[in-house]
Amino acid sequence: MDSAGTQSSLVGKHGECASDVGRHPRKRIRVRPLLTLAVGVFLCAILAACGGGFFIHPTLSSTFINPASASIATGKTAQLAVQGKYSDGSQQGVSGDSITWSSSDDTIATVTSPGGLVTGVSAGTAIITSTTTATVPGTGCVVTVSVVNGSPTLSKTCSSASTETLTSTVNVNVTASAVNRTVIGTTQGSPISQSTATISGAPASLQFYAYANGDASNDLTQAVTWTSSNPSVATISSGRSSGNGLASSVAAGTTNITATTSDTTTGHVVNSQTIVLTVE
Repeated sequence: MDSAGTQSSLVGKHGECASDVGRHPRKRIRVRPLLTLAVGVFLCAILAACGGGFFIHPTLSSTFINPASASIATGKTAQLAVQGKYSDGSQQGVSGDSITWSSSDDTIATVTSPGGLVTGVSAGTAIITSTTTATVPGTGCVVTVSVVNGSPTLSKTCSSASTETLTSTVNVNVTASAVNRTVIGTTQGSPISQSTATISGAPASLQFYAYANGDASNDLTQAVTWTSSNPSVATISSGRSSGNGLASSVAAGTTNITATTSDTTTGHVVNSQTIVLTVE
């Protein structure tokens, strides 16, 4: 009997031990939500102190001037604006005192700074430059969480803002009168309309020229936006302070070459005729 009783007692104790072991994880599970809540509260407090914490604002990556090219008559004006490309892929206007403007030749065209208002002075082409000072925000705070004896300990490291300077340029052509017609060709000094051109082989290059109103003295070559309809056949330089209109062959085929400028005197976009460029 004693032996049986002892055995029963031991079994009972083992049962109690098993029961305790089974309940132990439940006690730990109850603690975890409290610990998670505590960590969350501390994170919120630290991130608030960092002014945004993990949220990183997009930064200004590059700028460009709108319109990409412009023609104005002497005594007339053109309004230029700076557009920004941001690290998240978005684009939007950049304005304010952070932009300064300058002209490569004030005897041809002047520009207000700030403002970006260009005034034609005499016939020719001037390079207008915008310089933008951008503030790059800090990347926020890096928060490290460690748990010691069930208590969360947090530490933070924050970076400060910095500044960078971005520049962009546009060519502005000043003519004696408003531009109502643009003619392009491959012969310098000739405003005669041309419909075809050829480049032998690849790689090779061919210079195109643009003139306003059929007048060889109104050279728009550096102040138009050049386009190739098929860049896989030939590309053409455009939007540079110099070297505009240089076509470079890529592979055999045909592509259409055109030039576009914005005449701010009339508010019209002026397109040239099309030249079919063949790469042999």
